[in-house]
Amino acid sequence: MLLRCYPKVTDWIFQFFNQNPSADFRFLPVYSYGFFVAVAFFAAATLAVAEMRRREKLNLLTGKETEITIGGGLNIYELLFYIFFGFTVFYKLIGIFTFGEVLRNHQLAFSDYVLSADNVNILAKILSFYTYGSWAGGIIGALALDGYYYYSKNQQKNQPVETKKIMIYPSESIGDLVVIAMVLGVLGSNLFNFLENPSDYADFWANPVGSLFSGLSIYGGLICAGIGFGIYAYVKKFNFAHFFDSVAPGFILANGIGRIGCHVAGDGDWGIANLHAKPSWFPQFIWSSHYEHNIIDADPANIIAGCTEEHCHFLANAAYPTPIYEFLMCTCIFLILWGLRKRLTYKPGMVFSIFMILIGIQRYSIEQWRDRSGRELYHIFGFALRQSEIISITLFSLGIILTAFLYNKYRKQVTS
Repeated sequence: MLLRCYPKVTDWIFQFFNQNPSADFRFLPVYSYGFFVAVAFFAAATLAVAEMRRREKLNLLTGKETEITIGGGLNIYELLFYIFFGFTVFYKLIGIFTFGEVLRNHQLAFSDYVLSADNVNILAKILSFYTYGSWAGGIIGALALDGYYYYSKNQQKNQPVETKKIMIYPSESIGDLVVIAMVLGVLGSNLFNFLENPSDYADFWANPVGSLFSGLSIYGGLICAGIGFGIYAYVKKFNFAHFFDSVAPGFILANGIGRIGCHVAGDGDWGIANLHAKPSWFPQFIWSSHYEHNIIDADPANIIAGCTEEHCHFLANAAYPTPIYEFLMCTCIFLILWGLRKRLTYKPGMVFSIFMILIGIQRYSIEQWRDRSGRELYHIFGFALRQSEIISITLFSLGIILTAFLYNKYRKQVTS
C-alpha cells in the first residue's frame, strides 16, 4: 500500500478494508493533501503554543491588555444562532449516512448533495442546501448545541455584566496565527507560483478554486505568512525575536508533514526519473515510485490495467520520491531547532536565524533532484536558477548574516 497514491483519504480507507463495499466512502471529497495540511497546521500550532508558554513563564514573551465583557444571562440572538448552526451542520453530516448508498452508487453527485449547481438564482441555490439531509439529525444537533449554550449561560445568569481588563498572551492568539498562515500562505504560494508558472492560471476565471490549489510555492507561503506574523506581532506588541523563535521549529515540521500529503496524493511534486538499479537492501518506496493513481493523472498514455478508480495513471519512469526526502530533512531540522531552543532561550533570534540557514540548505539541495522542465529559469551571473533556488540562497545568506550579528552581539554582552 506504500507504493501507490491515494488522492483522497477515503481511497486509502477503501483499500485498507480490502475494498469492502461497506467501507466505500470515496464519494466524500476528503482529499489527502488537505488532510495532511490540516495535520501540519495542528502540529505547528501545538508546538508553537508549548514554546510560547515556556517563554511566557520566563517573562520573555509578554501579552497585551484587552477589555472583555463578562456575566449576563441568555442572549436571544445567540440562542437562535446556535439553533440554526446546530441544525444546519448535523442536517448535512447525518444526511451523508442517510443518502450514503445513493452517493456511493453515483446516483447523486456529492456537489449536488451539498448545493445544487443547476440553480442560477442565488436564493434558489442557497435553499437547495436543504434539499438533501437528515431532518432528525438536524433537530438533534440543534437541541444538543442549544442545550449546551443554555446550560453554560444559565451558570452566569446571576453574575452582573461587567467589563474587565485581562492580559492576552501570544500563546492565546494561536487561532489568529493559524488563520493568518492559512490565508496568506495560500495567497503567497499562488503569487510566487504565478510569477514562475503563469500558465497554471490560464483558466482561473473558469475554475478559480482549482487554480488556487493547482500549484503552490512553499516559499511564497512562508514569506507572506511570515510578513503577516510580523505585522500581527507588531500590532499586538509581542517581542519579535522570541515570537519568531517560538514558531520556527513547528513551521519546519509542518512543512515536512505537508510534503507527505504531496507524496500520498501524487500532486506532481516528485523528482526526476530514477533510472539506476535499486540495491536489494534499500526500501523501494524511498528509492523510486511510479506514483500510481496520482491525482494529476500524469503520463496519460500509461493506464493501470483493470483499474476502475477515478485516477488510473502512472509514471512510465519511476521518479525519486522527493517529498519523502523533504519530510526526513525537515524532521531532522526540527529536531535540531527543538534541541537548541532551551540552550538559546536568552539569545533571542538565534533559533530563527539558524532556521533560515537550514531551510535554505534543505530547499536548495532538494531542488537538484527535481525536474526543471516547465519551470521559469532566471539567469543571474551566468547561472540559470529557479525561483526557489534564488530564495534559498537569499535565506541562507540572510541567516548567516543574522547569526553572525547576533553571535557577536551576545558575545559582547557576556564580555561586558
